[in-house]
Amino acid sequence: MRTKNIYKIGQTDSFQLSRAKIDNFVDCPRCFVVDRRGGVAAPGGPPFTLNSAVDGLLKKEFDRHRADKTVHPIVSELGFDFIPFQHEKMDEWRENFKGVRHLDIETNFLVTGALDDIWVNPDTGSIHVIDYKATAKKEIVESVGDTGFHLAYKRQLEMYQWLLRRNEVGASDTAYWLYATGRSTANEFNKALVFDFRIIAYEGNDDWITPTLVAIKQALETEELPVPTADCEMCNFLIDYSSLN
Repeated sequence: MRTKNIYKIGQTDSFQLSRAKIDNFVDCPRCFVVDRRGGVAAPGGPPFTLNSAVDGLLKKEFDRHRADKTVHPIVSELGFDFIPFQHEKMDEWRENFKGVRHLDIETNFLVTGALDDIWVNPDTGSIHVIDYKATAKKEIVESVGDTGFHLAYKRQLEMYQWLLRRNEVGASDTAYWLYATGRSTANEFNKALVFDFRIIAYEGNDDWITPTLVAIKQALETEELPVPTADCEMCNFLIDYSSLN
């Protein structure tokens, strides 16, 4: 049974901080501190079990091509010749609660993140972070926007780039989503869901990560809670609820 990872003001032991928790801080510092220091997490959404199933199946397929040093047919059909990256820690880097790990000396945070895959360009030797995404829409997903959860998708890739670089893997600034769109408009189900795939490029910039870790450290070490975030649903709910009493 896992115990909750609680931060104590003034602690000298390193503190584990996952990529997802860092993203929680970006969304709302107040809720993050309540969670990591007070042990009270905001309610989570439902699990994306279909997405998880697609992730698992894709990893099995790409692992076969990793062993054979070959290009997956999905990748070649989309006009790319990327080969899955081989590394002795690949399984660990993809495992939840392990992932790619780095101890940040300035903050004493053990930063972790479990990625989906890494591909290599055989022509240039460049190494690219890959994240699988799955959805079901009327239109095939061709791009990732600049608002809402799409910003979290971009930070996710940048965190993986930052972690790999601190594990002596020279990740390219260019990362990719392998985006699978289920055909919800098909005429029949027939016990199968057909997906259309796209490889979507993103130019990452991890300059925000180190200053964010410093800000997280300051927030955790300050007795007072950060101010409520204007567009945070949990903060607004608590404010509205307290006004009824």
